[in-house]
Amino acid sequence: MADVDALISQAKKLGAAIGQQAVVRHYRELSRQLDLDIGARSLLEQFQQAMEVLAVKEATGQPLDLAEKQKIQSLQQSVSIHPFLKKLIDAQIEYMDLMRDVQTGITEGLNQPADAIIADDNARSEAPASRLIIPG
Repeated sequence: MADVDALISQAKKLGAAIGQQAVVRHYRELSRQLDLDIGARSLLEQFQQAMEVLAVKEATGQPLDLAEKQKIQSLQQSVSIHPFLKKLIDAQIEYMDLMRDVQTGITEGLNQPADAIIADDNARSEAPASRLIIPG
């Protein structure tokens, strides 16, 4: 049980470290702002409902009628040009990218002996960090 407790403790530390990332803080803040923006929230809910209808119809082999297609296209366009929703979606993508990278690291850790991971971490801490800057 001590091993499990230590593992849970490390998981909590990882969660806390992830929570401190700027990407996560930004996404959380925008999510809170969405709760206050009735127009953006309503538009997003309408789009999500339309996508659920689409998914059900696709799963059951039912075709979309022209009005449904037009409604989905209109909602999709409205969401994509809404300034706040655009920021929220971008922040969500960054958050999901971070979580995917973390999951990849966990998976890699599962597939390597602990000694190799410790040696890799030590080598990384001694090497100068490289910075890739992509103009936005």
